Parts: sequence; C-alpha cells; structure tokens
Amino acid sequence: MKNKKSIRIYKQSLQGNTAIEDSIATEAPLQIIIAYNYKGERRKETLSVAMRTPGDDFNLVAGFLFNEAIITKANDIVLMRYASDDESSLLVELSDAVEINIDENKRNFIANSACGFCGRVDEASQKNNFIPAENNLKIEPAVIYKLPSLLQSSQSLFTETGGAHAVALVNINGELLHISEDVGRHNAMDKLVGKMLKQNALPLSESIVLFSGRLSYELIQKSLMAGISIVCAIGAPTSLAIELAEDYGLTVIGFLKKESFNIYCGAERIIQL
Repeated sequence: MKNKKSIRIYKQSLQGNTAIEDSIATEAPLQIIIAYNYKGERRKETLSVAMRTPGDDFNLVAGFLFNEAIITKANDIVLMRYASDDESSLLVELSDAVEINIDENKRNFIANSACGFCGRVDEASQKNNFIPAENNLKIEPAVIYKLPSLLQSSQSLFTETGGAHAVALVNINGELLHISEDVGRHNAMDKLVGKMLKQNALPLSESIVLFSGRLSYELIQKSLMAGISIVCAIGAPTSLAIELAEDYGLTVIGFLKKESFNIYCGAERIIQL
C-alpha cells in the first residue's frame, strides 16, 4: 500500500478556479494481532487498530510494542507478517519467553491520525522501563539552530502532500541518522524506535530527537523508553510533557527556529559559549 495517492482537486485563487492533480498522504487502518504465551497456553487476539500512513508497518508495530513495554528487545518478536492481502492486518508472533496477560496489557488505545497510538497516561505503569537520561551529554546551540532546515529538507512525504508529521534522529554533530513520517506524530516516533530496536541501537543516549510539531506527554514517554536525553520540537511542549521531562532529567527545547529556541528544562546540557 502506498504512503500517498493522487487525486483531482479544484484550486481556487483570485484568478479563478482550476482543476489540478494533487498528492495527499494516505491514512488507513492497521489491525494489530498478537500471538503470545500465557500460562503455557498459546493465544492469539487483536491488540489494537491504528490509523496510520502505510509503508513502514513492521517498524511501527515493533516500536509500539517496545514503547508500551510489551517487548524489551528485537528478538522478542519471532515473526511478523501481514494477515490480509490488502495489508490492513498484521500478525505478530511473540516469543514463548514473553509471557503477558492480555487483559492487563490490552487498553483502549485511541486509534486516530491525531495521536496514532495513545497508550498509557499513567507513567507509573512504565517507569521501571524508562531509561535514565544521560547527564553528561552536552551540545552547542549552533548545532540546534541547524535542525529546522535539516528537518525541512528531509521531509519528503510532507513536501509532497503537506499532510505528514516527522520525527528525526540526529547525532550531537547535527547529522541526520534517521527520519520517520506518518499522519500521526506518535506513529512516526514508534516507527523510528522500531527501526532502532531492530538495529540493536537502543538506548539512544547519544542522540537528539526532533519533532515537526508540538511536544506532548506521550512523546516524552516514548523518548524516555528509547533513552533519549535531548528532545526538540518545532512547536511548543505541553505542561504535562514538561513535568514528566523534569522528573526524569530530560532537556526539552521548543519553538525551535533557525536563530532562537526556548529551553523548558535541562538547560545544563546546552553549552553556553
């Protein structure tokens, strides 16, 4: 399934009405089915349904399962395959070593493009899995100033459709390591984490993550799960996002522009020249 599609629209301007072809980001449901072990019995059932941009489903689901503390490493997943010809259903076979109680882990994940998978609001259920922020990481403001243009030049789906969020992983020298895009910002983060999980690159304690929009509580949770110390956003963080970041020692930067940014917490990681 493609991540974008072409449709015919009418463009209205002061010069009149013109019929043109336009590209739009694809949004489609993905049913997540997990096969797992519970008290020696093999079970299979639907965990959730997500509205996502197709094209990187395996990383999306792997990252989601990791960020929700259902798995802890890549080889907790034995097999992943589409369970339908139209790629609307994905089956995940978990290792027998991963024993979960689906009734306790299965929550009413809100599945929509605004948030992707919105999981736990109570971080108490995940805090034992949060990786402490790396306190020795330092970065120069000049590197951070470069990030908006780096993100803009790397957002291929957004450039073509104007309808996708992005999350970029950057090293302390400001070099792009990976970028993920999706109609949901949470989905984009899950895709990135899933990619790094499969590369055995977690925790990401020597990297910076940059979000294309606002910074929510859930995105700080996912950053904590991945071991990220510096989180940047083009938009603003929410109050709960800042509170959670402060509790776990993260640096949060918002309203990031080419010549300015706001530091909401963790200012000690920004080198003052």
